[in-house]
Amino acid sequence: MKKIMVLTVAMLLTGTAWAGDGSLKQIMQQLGKDYSSLNHAILLKDFAGAAHFAHAIADHDKPSMGQRLKIMGELGTEMSAFKKADGRVHELAIKIEEAARAKDMPLLIQSQSQMLTACMACHTSYRSRIVNLLE
Repeated sequence: MKKIMVLTVAMLLTGTAWAGDGSLKQIMQQLGKDYSSLNHAILLKDFAGAAHFAHAIADHDKPSMGQRLKIMGELGTEMSAFKKADGRVHELAIKIEEAARAKDMPLLIQSQSQMLTACMACHTSYRSRIVNLLE
């Protein structure tokens, strides 16, 4: 527990703590909608739409501080891997946005596929625990 408190204080002091006040469930539902819209835009070769939805994914809202603290308490030492998984999706969303703006369809499709893999890896590792925790 002491490590979790130290990590929380360090995140708050360095400004790297997530900001926001939404529920994780609402945020994930919006990410799902944005991801579906991104896929649809790619299928239509709507590069502006793909860039828009990739940006929305990269710049998604963050859970409330209360929910973040619960998640940190549950995950403990796994929290850094959880944050790394979120960071990977963020990086891929930025890469997708850049590929869409460049109208680089092969890179766009490759990055979108990598994002799906990253999302599913995180869900496989953490979803059931976090859903049960936040119910």
